[in-house]
Amino acid sequence: MKTSFKTIALAIAFSAVFGFNSFADDLEAKKTSNFGTGIFASKSGKIHISLDKYTNDNTVVLVTDQSGKLMYREVVGKDVTKFRKTLNVSELPAGTYQIEIAGKGEKQVKTFEVSEKKAEREISVK
Repeated sequence: MKTSFKTIALAIAFSAVFGFNSFADDLEAKKTSNFGTGIFASKSGKIHISLDKYTNDNTVVLVTDQSGKLMYREVVGKDVTKFRKTLNVSELPAGTYQIEIAGKGEKQVKTFEVSEKKAEREISVK
């Protein structure tokens, strides 16, 4: 009876250690990222950029067109941990654009497209 109790206790302890180790590995994987981003478009024709920095390094936000021409650039300073920006893209010509956020060896790129609204014709019979 004592042997089976020891075996069960050892199995439970081993499972707990293995489970906690897996959880620690997940936390380490999350810590290795220098920043987290959220980029989305609103119905009003604006692009919203949300940046949370986890290190004290400069981070650069770039918007370029499909030919690589720089449309917007901003450097988020070392001391800034949360950065929020709304870009009004209604004046941009139709085309494909990229938002690149880069800092300390890490880069995230998102693409968005600006298109012209097609005119709708309405026909009524009176």
